[in-house]
Amino acid sequence: MKLTAQNSLQFTLTKRLTIIVVLFWIIGAIFAAYTARHEMEEGADTALIETSHRTATLVLDYLITHQVAGEILVMPEPAFEIVFGVDGDDDGDDDVDDDDFMQYQLRNRAGDVLLRSQNAPDTPFDAPLVAGFANSDNLRVYTSVTTDGALFMQVAEPTEHRTEAIIETVVSQFTPLIFLVPITILAIVYGISRGLAPVRQVLDEIEARGEGNLSPIVQDDPIEEIHTIVAAVNRLMGKLEAALSVERSFTANSAHELRTPIAVALAQTQRLVLELPQDHPVQKRALQTEAALKRLSRLSEKLLQLARAEAGVGSSPTGENQKLGATLALVIEDIKRAGADGGVIDFDPATADVLEANIDQDAFAICMRNLIENALKHGGDEEPVKITIRGSDTICVSNGGAPVSAKDLSDLKARFKRSNSKADGSGLGLAIVETIVRNTNGTLTLYSPRPDKADGFEAELRLHQS
Repeated sequence: MKLTAQNSLQFTLTKRLTIIVVLFWIIGAIFAAYTARHEMEEGADTALIETSHRTATLVLDYLITHQVAGEILVMPEPAFEIVFGVDGDDDGDDDVDDDDFMQYQLRNRAGDVLLRSQNAPDTPFDAPLVAGFANSDNLRVYTSVTTDGALFMQVAEPTEHRTEAIIETVVSQFTPLIFLVPITILAIVYGISRGLAPVRQVLDEIEARGEGNLSPIVQDDPIEEIHTIVAAVNRLMGKLEAALSVERSFTANSAHELRTPIAVALAQTQRLVLELPQDHPVQKRALQTEAALKRLSRLSEKLLQLARAEAGVGSSPTGENQKLGATLALVIEDIKRAGADGGVIDFDPATADVLEANIDQDAFAICMRNLIENALKHGGDEEPVKITIRGSDTICVSNGGAPVSAKDLSDLKARFKRSNSKADGSGLGLAIVETIVRNTNGTLTLYSPRPDKADGFEAELRLHQS
């Protein structure tokens, strides 16, 4: 199960959860940035008000004692050493002006500047002489008025300073997302992967099931949804197993029960053919009946083999590899002795000594008989059926003749599927081989035309070794 594929449940959940988490983080960060901006604006305005109120008394006192007509007084800086850093440690930055962003001016009713701070300009602030806040191009100004309305104390803060502080705050909120998003994605992937482990287990169990294995799925996971799915699948497989058992039983019993009456009928027909004179008008019909009974006998035999294959026959009873060379030689000798279809078989018995695999001898004999008979029926008369051993686990059975179309080749493993050849056959041989090979974890590969040839047909049987 490829849960990392784009159509997998894990990929879908990871994508959606990541989008949702990141979206909510961004929304939360934007809301936090908006709230932080509002609070910082409010705090900065409060600082302007407090600076105005606390500085006013000192400024007025300094104005009274130092006023000179026609001059603008400059309020001196306090004679204190300002130390920057953490816990009183100097960080090496002695530039006081860079951090002294508060500016103030004391003005009269006419708007003239009477006194200013060292970092304030001589020209009046671009703000009206009205109590409260005002904004100029680059300053935020708070104005307070003396009780007699004669003097105006204006404290200003550069808007650039406020903007810089807000930007730094917003950046500090969004910067962690750069690192948190990948970490969150990995955490989501890990969490979903662990959470979907029972699903993968059930999927693997279902994929392992087939006609030869319909045993119930064992699932001890307490997740209710998984239990429901497993219970439903087990019920379905139970019904399927029952249906297949009935089908296999019917097929096997029918084929078995037909063998005796077919054999009796065939024997009686063959005796009738021998007893009839050569030119008797019934002889032709008797020969046709004999041929039909032979086809029916072969069909019943194939049905019995198919029933055995579908019942799970295949693997070695010992669970170990079996020597198969002698069995293959016996099958070929039996086919030659029977004179099946009058074909010629090209096989070197010496090459079969290394042949071994984890397969039952009887099942292997059924496979090879069907492959060889199929080649003899459908192969051309010009070339023999060639049996080649490759390595210790692969047998190739090839024959000449017209090639099979790609469309028909893909369907030949199905039951009762025949090629366009006019040769007599039941269409079950390759289906039987495919079923047995599947039971034993082997593979059956069909080629037409043959590899490195322009015609013919080849069946490659690769057996499983333990």
